[in-house]
Amino acid sequence: MRKCLCGWSLLALALASGLTGCIPSNVVARDDRMVVARVAELKFEPAPGLQLAGLYESVAITGDAASSLRKIYYLFAADGSYTAAALAETDGVAAFQTLSGTWTTTPAGLALDGAEPVRLEQAPDHVRITAPNGTLVLRKGELQ
Repeated sequence: MRKCLCGWSLLALALASGLTGCIPSNVVARDDRMVVARVAELKFEPAPGLQLAGLYESVAITGDAASSLRKIYYLFAADGSYTAAALAETDGVAAFQTLSGTWTTTPAGLALDGAEPVRLEQAPDHVRITAPNGTLVLRKGELQ
């Protein structure tokens, strides 16, 4: 019986502390209170010739690529250059890997470093890149 009471006491303590830690919605800026769109709810459409200039961060990684990639950031420059960082995990060890090069969009999709283009689609504030080894959904971000 004593274990049960301790468990309930911990639960009550967790609930009480959680309630006192809330920030009223009128304290947080309206844009910071907005719910982020779920990837599954986004309506993607082909994006031939899309100008990707800006910072993008991954919100979904699927396929073979998801077995080791945890997070990806791309910074696409208007001059056709890019730099990227990926948090990759191999044998339980995580490390950032970086890459820089050139990008272009064609009617067939996104081409990095002169390679064959891969499928590129867009939704509000998001792009989806589909390659043979997986799909990457990126959300447009802001540089601080």
